[in-house]
Amino acid sequence: MDVLALRTLQEICRTGSISAAAQVLGYSQSALSRQIAGLEARLGVPLLERHARGVRPTPAGSVLLDHAAVILQRVERAERDVAASHTHAVSRLQVGAVPSVAAGLLPRALTAFGGDSPNVRVGFVEGMTPGLLPRLRDGELDVAVVTDYPPGLPADAGLAMTHLLDEPSVCILPPTHRLAARDAVDLAELAEDTWVEDYAGAASMLAAACARAGFTPRIDIECGSWLGKQAFVAEGHGVALAPRLLVPSLRPDLAVRPLTDPPTRSIYAARRTATPGRGQAQAQRPPQAQGQAADAFIRALVRAGRPDTD
Repeated sequence: MDVLALRTLQEICRTGSISAAAQVLGYSQSALSRQIAGLEARLGVPLLERHARGVRPTPAGSVLLDHAAVILQRVERAERDVAASHTHAVSRLQVGAVPSVAAGLLPRALTAFGGDSPNVRVGFVEGMTPGLLPRLRDGELDVAVVTDYPPGLPADAGLAMTHLLDEPSVCILPPTHRLAARDAVDLAELAEDTWVEDYAGAASMLAAACARAGFTPRIDIECGSWLGKQAFVAEGHGVALAPRLLVPSLRPDLAVRPLTDPPTRSIYAARRTATPGRGQAQAQRPPQAQGQAADAFIRALVRAGRPDTD
């Protein structure tokens, strides 16, 4: 379907006459009439009908106008993106991150990155480290923000890791818990409590931390989501650990307390050191420009992580 003919139909219906649309578009009335006739012949229905003060769309014309608005917006966006890719070599960066980092670190990093790279649009996806790294290697992601939570980070010569920060865990308690008023909690004091966990990596880290404190945690509730984890703790069904990055987003009806000897995870920004192979998601992207944008975003992540290391 001819994009110019769709623009013609849109302008005729906006102005209410073929002559007025011809003046706006800089074409003769006969040229516009031919474009509309071509559309009508292709679709097999009339698109315009005359009335006392000009023309208006038929029911079929109104349907096509709705589609034309969407099509023309996408065409204009494509034109802008192509122009940006020619001028600035890269227009989009895809970043993956573990959920706690997406909630706490990425918004600050985007603020820092946007000031330096206003022509790069950034898309974000969430996932766990074992799922993000293969997507990074395959070229689906440009940067992955991951942690050394169990099972840890694999050795991979094709990936470069930039250390962002070391993050201690905090303890979240029901507001009526016996330790809720403490300034800090010793993990060993929770040996007799029940625990709530949301996924296997966090449960493994909890088990290792509790083993160092001299006990095995009793995980009675495995809820599968961070929102559920908070809800069960708030209702008094157990206690839990949480990454410190998530503290600003925790429910207000939870008691959040630091630990005297907290388990700590390290957060890294990963990027490829090699270009994806043929047929992979980014094989057609300019490798040098894409790498420069990835490096710029990692620098923004480093800056964004500094407040959390104080």
